Amino acid sequence: MLGALCKLCKPKRPVKRRKVVVLHHNDFDGIMGAVSLYRLHSADDFSAKGTSRRRMLETLKDVLKKEHPEVLYVVDIGPNEEEMEKIKKLMTDKAFKLVWMDHHKWPERVLEEMRELADEVVYDRSTCGAGLAARYAKERGAKLCDCCEELVELSCDIDLWIRSDPRSEKMSLALSNERWRRYLVEKLWRCVGWDKDWEDAYSEVIGEMQKTLNDYLKKAKAGKIGDVSYILIPIRRKDVAKVSFMAEEIRREKPYDVIAFVSDVGSLHLRRSSEKVDLSELARRFSGGGHPAAAGGNLNYTLLDKMLHKLLLRPKARAFERGLKEYLESRGGRGDQGLRKA
Repeated sequence: MLGALCKLCKPKRPVKRRKVVVLHHNDFDGIMGAVSLYRLHSADDFSAKGTSRRRMLETLKDVLKKEHPEVLYVVDIGPNEEEMEKIKKLMTDKAFKLVWMDHHKWPERVLEEMRELADEVVYDRSTCGAGLAARYAKERGAKLCDCCEELVELSCDIDLWIRSDPRSEKMSLALSNERWRRYLVEKLWRCVGWDKDWEDAYSEVIGEMQKTLNDYLKKAKAGKIGDVSYILIPIRRKDVAKVSFMAEEIRREKPYDVIAFVSDVGSLHLRRSSEKVDLSELARRFSGGGHPAAAGGNLNYTLLDKMLHKLLLRPKARAFERGLKEYLESRGGRGDQGLRKA
């Protein structure tokens, strides 16, 4: 009798959970995408790895080598044509489920190749990365609390440039505050939205950003290709998260058609003030991609370029100008004007 009772009362063996890894863009949108997928799995063996667009391949390689996932999600990052062969090579003999979800503009060829490579491709440009991940999770039975749903909506509000809620811009900008960032990201994982912590981080970064932008503009280069005006601004890598907000400040003074920021590691960040240029197409000339109104690429800085970044932007400005000129010529535009001081 005692043996029978023990057998009945014996606790069930722990279920071996799948190793779930989310590789996500390290902005507000990407973070909330990872949070949404966590609500689906809530796995003991779950990890999320944020990455910049520039370092996506490097981080992907690192994840596959160290994490050994059984399920891998890639969220809010769109591959470009130059990266597809490297991605295929990394996926050789893959023994895991790959789900790639994104809302940026993909070349048709990339979309076709990714559909052959991944187990699932969740591609929809009508919402943000977090919106895709949240929808995917809920369709598979996940329950998102009201505060999580609200944070997903806020991340879409800023990422899609809807800006119907002032908190979305403030929270996105607060996340660019390096001193506060880790703490604020932890709050997002706990579904803690706008509060005094967010307010303090935002207020701190606003004053710093204006002073920093004024210093950057002193070294900026402006030019015009045909009827398309642009400005190229050298920045430090730590300020990449602020480029959308710095672009807004620049627009108030002078609405350049293309506002380009290049960091001290060569990453290129594009915003626009008019619809003359599809930035997602322009970015492809710099091994990048994105949205028509916001995109990014790479100017392929050498070690010498990195050393000269603070002193001499002109050689790389010429490279950017050539890319813009080629893009416009491919669409019937023409360019005959060069650089000048901003």
